Amino acid sequence: MRQLPKKYRILKAVVCGLCLVLSSCGTARRSEPIMGPLTVQTQQLENGRVVFMQNCHRCHPLGEAGLGPSINNIPLPGVALRFRVRSKAFFLGIGRMPSFKKHEISREQMDELVVYLKALRRHKGNEAVAATK
Repeated sequence: MRQLPKKYRILKAVVCGLCLVLSSCGTARRSEPIMGPLTVQTQQLENGRVVFMQNCHRCHPLGEAGLGPSINNIPLPGVALRFRVRSKAFFLGIGRMPSFKKHEISREQMDELVVYLKALRRHKGNEAVAATK
């Protein structure tokens, strides 16, 4: 069996090392587990919760890892959250999350979903969560 040249073996080792590092960057669980239900204070949060339960909860139960990864520990701005939900493309095309088009989740529902996701990420214990964008 013919050996690869040294520079290709080094490149292969570097690529494998980078893959290992990148795969270890994510967590299956957020650093502080959710404790108790999220107190919904506004209609916008309630509407966002409904959208989440209909479209996201199956793979991200209460924002934690399930079929999909945890989304509670991803501090993305609203624009990035919207893009991620609308687009199938993600980091180097990796990921199996389906895209949700405008006829599936309207612009208003998307805004409410983003508010809910941010509130869910900030939620600790039974503290009340203010709905802010």
